Amino acid sequence: MNEVISSTLQSPSKGLREVWGWFDVSQDDRVRVSGLLPLAEQNIEAILEEFYSREGGYDRPGGDGPPHGMQDVRDEQRRHLLELFEAGLDQKSFQDRRRAGLFNENYGISPSFYLGLYTFAINRICDLLRQEAADEASALETEKALRKAAACHQAMTIEAFSAARSDAIEQRERQLSELPTPVLRLQAGLLLVPVVGVLDSHRSRLLTMQILDAIREQNARAVVLDITGVAAVDSMVANHLIQTMTATRLMGAHSVLTGISAEVAQSLVKIGVTGEALNPAGDLERGVETARKLLER
Repeated sequence: MNEVISSTLQSPSKGLREVWGWFDVSQDDRVRVSGLLPLAEQNIEAILEEFYSREGGYDRPGGDGPPHGMQDVRDEQRRHLLELFEAGLDQKSFQDRRRAGLFNENYGISPSFYLGLYTFAINRICDLLRQEAADEASALETEKALRKAAACHQAMTIEAFSAARSDAIEQRERQLSELPTPVLRLQAGLLLVPVVGVLDSHRSRLLTMQILDAIREQNARAVVLDITGVAAVDSMVANHLIQTMTATRLMGAHSVLTGISAEVAQSLVKIGVTGEALNPAGDLERGVETARKLLER
């Protein structure tokens, strides 16, 4: 089932035929839609102008993409809309949908805005179709074909957008996980380790080695591990933290954990992690104070 669902964006020859079928778009439907290309080309500028002149028709794209203006966005949207009327099954059609989704993600175009513009444009094309039709029954069939093809087109673009968004999130998480974790000397015998980002198995091992090396090199007797910047704490992360703090104590140093939020505390309780295992001390200020008292013993 997963292979079938994911084939839309993975296999141009097979995936596009499948997705056209999912939306009940026949060969006759595709021919009818292709025949509307001259009508769309003649009116696309007026349709875009009408959309953007309406109240709520203006959208400020944002995000972390390259510098751009609204004209760049409108030019790309014009191309996206006209691609519908090609109704193709080839590599170009496949790549066009991927590119449209990537564009929306990179340029900060929200799915709601994209779908709103798309729906507005299709409605206007259908209005023009009915106005110019000599055969009302044929025009109705063509309109049905257009709406089915448009729904398919939108779905593929949103799927590509979703994939691009997931890739971007994974890349940011990977970048955060690769950030070096500093081991700071607050005073003689006291170290502070602020952790930011994702704490996976690989990074946890590196973190433990960094702390143990710093304890040995600086003759530290207390370590404050601050996880305020850790995105989430599940059972795997909790086990990593317990192992790190246990290794710290085996090196002869006290360990204090700070930065546990209310949500994280509830998650830890649900998976059976106790305070004794982590030696928590609330926020960073309280953690440093606790560590200094431990040094005085």
